[in-house]
Amino acid sequence: MRKYRNYIIPFFLLLFLLLPGKTFSQFSAGKDDTINPGVPVTLAAEFGLLANGVNTLDNRVEGPFSIGFPFTFYGESHTSFSIGENGWISFTHQPNWGATRNIRLPSASTDSPKDCILGAMEDYNPIQAGSPYIYYQTVGEAPNRKLVVMWCQCPMFGCNAASVTFQIVLIEGDTIEIHIYNKPVCLDWDNKCTIGIQNDIGYSCDTLPNQNRNSTSFSVSQEGWRFVPTSSDTYEVTQIPYYMEPITPGDKISYRWYEGTEFLSDQQSLVVSPLYTTTYRAVCTLCSGEEFTDEITVYVVPYIPNAFTPNGDGLNDYFKILGLPPENITKFNLQIFNRWGQVVFATTNILDSWDGRIKDEICPEGDYIWVIFYEDDKKMTTSNKGTVTLLR
Repeated sequence: MRKYRNYIIPFFLLLFLLLPGKTFSQFSAGKDDTINPGVPVTLAAEFGLLANGVNTLDNRVEGPFSIGFPFTFYGESHTSFSIGENGWISFTHQPNWGATRNIRLPSASTDSPKDCILGAMEDYNPIQAGSPYIYYQTVGEAPNRKLVVMWCQCPMFGCNAASVTFQIVLIEGDTIEIHIYNKPVCLDWDNKCTIGIQNDIGYSCDTLPNQNRNSTSFSVSQEGWRFVPTSSDTYEVTQIPYYMEPITPGDKISYRWYEGTEFLSDQQSLVVSPLYTTTYRAVCTLCSGEEFTDEITVYVVPYIPNAFTPNGDGLNDYFKILGLPPENITKFNLQIFNRWGQVVFATTNILDSWDGRIKDEICPEGDYIWVIFYEDDKKMTTSNKGTVTLLR
């Protein structure tokens, strides 16, 4: 038995999901920060935890692997799963199921996977150059953990130039989601696809509302489904907005940084030393297809303070350079001199500040000269100097 409920997407949400160059919460360019002019800043983009790659052969079942939490499927609790390279996972490890393809649920055949979730079951060829193409990772914290199993840019058997990207997601408890970014049609090998789940004997199953589509040649693009149990042998199947869970699939991810339209770097991180407030845009391309963007602004205070009052009132008591934590700077040096050229304060830590003393002795009011020097991890150097007035 199968229950189905239409999922109505509000127009504004649908429009947002379809907009090109959209920004997703999965991808982050980092947090905005404030610095003084020329201070080196490390920008580092993040997509998600590095996933475990699964190397396999054609028509193989790999595992079992740990789910990372107890998961209930058709009324039974499981802590491990296996991966069928042809687009499915099972809670029962049976290597002889590996060659199965083009099945139609329910299937009680001894050759067909049971106790299984068919993400987009078809005939795939993950032994092509570039393997692994299958990844998994457990993310989140209890009681909201998720197991994400991902086929990333996986070649289709018989159509190796075509590839699929999709995820099977187990949400701690008993809920299943399937998110398909792209699955084209491959007619050269009579490839037929099935999406759904079935129990350990193959008599009870839950498939998508359009069951006639299963075990046929069809294409899918940005489609999401949720399976929620309503009893020990029945699930409610609901269409949901497509969403890619953030795990990093090995080297099948690329990054680009821009300042306006100017390309800066194709690395995950880079060091910049802006002299004025600048917004940087990071772009992440996943599995040679899906693109995510995010922005970070480095606010530059256009001057270094020219006066301070170290009188203990909690206002402007210290002179310091604004900058990010020391790990962004390989070398830093700040020296402050009195009018006779004596060093009254020196530090190599950008987090330090001068309190108007020299060796615990209070310095007199007057003008002091400061000199700063930075060096980043690319050996780029910046220096500056100026005058600060100490007022009592």
